[in-house]
This record gives sequence, structure tokens and C-alpha cells, in this order.
Amino acid sequence: MEMLKFQLLKKELIEYIKTSKGFILTAVFVFFAISSPATAKFMNEILAAVAGDITISFPDPTLYDSWGQVFKNMNSICLIVYLIVMSTTVSQEKSKGSILLVLTKKVSRFQFLVSKFIIGILVFTILLLVSTILSGWYTNLLFGAYMYDGFWMSLLLYWLMGIFFTAVALFVSVIGKTTTTSALLAFAIYAVLQILNISIEIAVFNPSGASSIVNSILTGTIEQSELWKPILSTACFSIVLFLLTNHIFKRQEI
Repeated sequence: MEMLKFQLLKKELIEYIKTSKGFILTAVFVFFAISSPATAKFMNEILAAVAGDITISFPDPTLYDSWGQVFKNMNSICLIVYLIVMSTTVSQEKSKGSILLVLTKKVSRFQFLVSKFIIGILVFTILLLVSTILSGWYTNLLFGAYMYDGFWMSLLLYWLMGIFFTAVALFVSVIGKTTTTSALLAFAIYAVLQILNISIEIAVFNPSGASSIVNSILTGTIEQSELWKPILSTACFSIVLFLLTNHIFKRQEI
């Protein structure tokens, strides 16, 4: 039996394009891609306005502050919204009963699951590319430059983290009985993994440690030779989690 079915991939992609999912994700990623460099550029003025009569003096912001703000928002609000939207992908079809229509058309459960995984990764990749291009353009406009040492490695780490959270979303979507349960489980896993990022020694092995590692790259406090650890650990966690999800899904009553 073929591993993938084109019609399944097309169906999954159309769900993002023709429903509010695609619009919500695009709006969130684009908004923070543009607003983050502006926030970094005018942070001193914002703080001065909020502080009133209190005199506050901070160093002039740089492009490092801009990317720090971009990645901070990407790791929090953007990733949480993506995770919640993606976490309903299987549980919603189980609730509606539409999953039975698909699985009775010579589609295996593995094909069903891997199609959702691939399209989820594709959607995250497009969102990451678009938001990075917009942030880079606006950072260059405000700061006169946008590139820094470790820029491509930062993107790679965030992309891999996106793949891992796509696997997390699929996992909670399979074990969750309702879309609400799946979304709450996804957020709980996200919160626990973020707490572990309190230490950079743990963050390099944490599949959601990209934000801490990229901060260290921006401040030049991490050796480039150490970066194979988060790449390898995130890839391994993603594969193992997908295989576990497939194992559970194959034995699940629907």
C-alpha cells in the first residue's frame, strides 16, 4: 500500500485554506512579525511614557533586540495559537464522525496520520518563512541591517521546534476525546516544557528549548559546537512521539 495519498494531503491543505484556521494563523504570525521589531525599536520611548516622571535610561536598541523580540513572540503567542489550532485536527474529525468516512475509503490510519503531520509541518514552515521575511525587512528598515551570526541556525532550531510541537499536537489530538481536552493537554505540555527552559543546560536537550538557545546565540553566550545537541534531541523526540502516536491510533476504537 502506498505510504501517502495525494487526495488526503489535498484535503488537509484545503482545510487550512478554506477555513478560519488559515486566516487566524496567518493574521497572528504576520502581526507579530511586523510589530516585534517596532516594539524593540521604540521600547525606550514606551517605557518613558509609562514611567511618567521617573527617569529611565536604557542602551539604544539594536537589531539583536529586534530579533530577540521577534523570537520571543514567535515562541509564545504564535506557537501557542498554532499548537491549539493543530491540536484539534484529529479529535475534531472523531467528534464529527467524518473520520469514519475517510478510513472506509481504503485509507490506512497511518496514511491518515502522516498526511496531517506533513501538512502541519508545511503550514508551520510557510508561516515561519513569511514571518521571518517580514521581520527581516522591517528590522532592516528600522536598524539598517538584519543579519547576525547564527541567524540561519536560529531559524533551523525554531523550525525543528515547530516540527516537534506538530507531533505534540497530533499526539494530544489522538488521545483527547474532545477538541477542548486536546487543546488543554497541548497547552499543559507546552507550559511544562517551557518551565524546563529555566536552565540552558537542560534547554539544549529540551525539544522546546529553541527560545533559550537562540537568546544565547544572540548574546554570544553559547558555543556553536554545542548546537548539534538540540538539533539531534529535537529530531529524535519528534520521531519517537510520532511513532508513539501512530501506535496508539492504530489500536484506538473509533
